[in-house]
Amino acid sequence: MQTETIKSISDDFCKIYAEAYKADGMELKLVAGPGYRKALEFLIRDYIISQFAEKDAEKIAAYRSEVEKTLLASCIAKYVKSDQIKEIAKRAAWLGNDETHYVRKWEGKDLDDLKKSISVTLHWIEYEKLTADVIRDMPDAKAKPILTP
Repeated sequence: MQTETIKSISDDFCKIYAEAYKADGMELKLVAGPGYRKALEFLIRDYIISQFAEKDAEKIAAYRSEVEKTLLASCIAKYVKSDQIKEIAKRAAWLGNDETHYVRKWEGKDLDDLKKSISVTLHWIEYEKLTADVIRDMPDAKAKPILTP
């Protein structure tokens, strides 16, 4: 689950996810589930903070503080602009909460569903970032006409 693009957004997500994956591989499902949920939270919060375009350090710090204090579901609803990311991350958070709470709300869904929803969220974030990078690196205004002799 680690690519350079995702690592640049949330190195902590990559580390936490790797630990959850290791626990999962050791059949420690009761530990892996909350680990995946924690990884999702870091990914979403770091993604949201990375989208803040402000250059003023004081405003960035205030925004970061606001994002850090907001519940994950509210962060997703309030700060995620992409409908694809918002919808899949919301569902991943629901499934992640089932891994950390006493009573499950999503009977019939399990750890594999959580991992799948995190994977889809991750890919949408990566596609968005890569798309923005290509557009930034090749803006329309920079196109130069080809001169023929």
